[in-house]
Amino acid sequence: MKPLILAAAFALPAALAQAEPYLARCHMGECIHYDQTSRQVVGQGSAAVPGDLVLVTLREAVSADPDTPADSLDWGEPSPVQVFCSPARPAFMAGNASYTALDLVTPAGATTLITTMYLRACHPDLGTFDDPFAAAARLGYRATETGSYPDFAALIRR
Repeated sequence: MKPLILAAAFALPAALAQAEPYLARCHMGECIHYDQTSRQVVGQGSAAVPGDLVLVTLREAVSADPDTPADSLDWGEPSPVQVFCSPARPAFMAGNASYTALDLVTPAGATTLITTMYLRACHPDLGTFDDPFAAAARLGYRATETGSYPDFAALIRR
């Protein structure tokens, strides 16, 4: 995506989607909760790999109990997270500005958190679910190839 196009995308009015705080994953006595406070489409895929590049703002909290009420959690500072909402190549932006493509329907403990985060960012009206992989399958996602792409342009090339 060219810088000018990206700048124009950020100038568009924000399409906010506030969702209820949600439990992303519990593992080894630690539960991670997220609160998605904003959602904005900031880019588009290509004819070869269609989709929307979405920027969400998340706050994180950690608890020992999955049933901890959201209002009693100690929420961290908001952080921006980018996901590429695409049935062809679902992905998220890693810390080094590369993109990691996800297989949203094949259960893997290590990807439970990011699969849940992806579904909440791309489908903010989804409601509650216990199994993010089954939820993705119900939404029509199929197994896709995982991998890393150095930038957004590489991600949306066939």
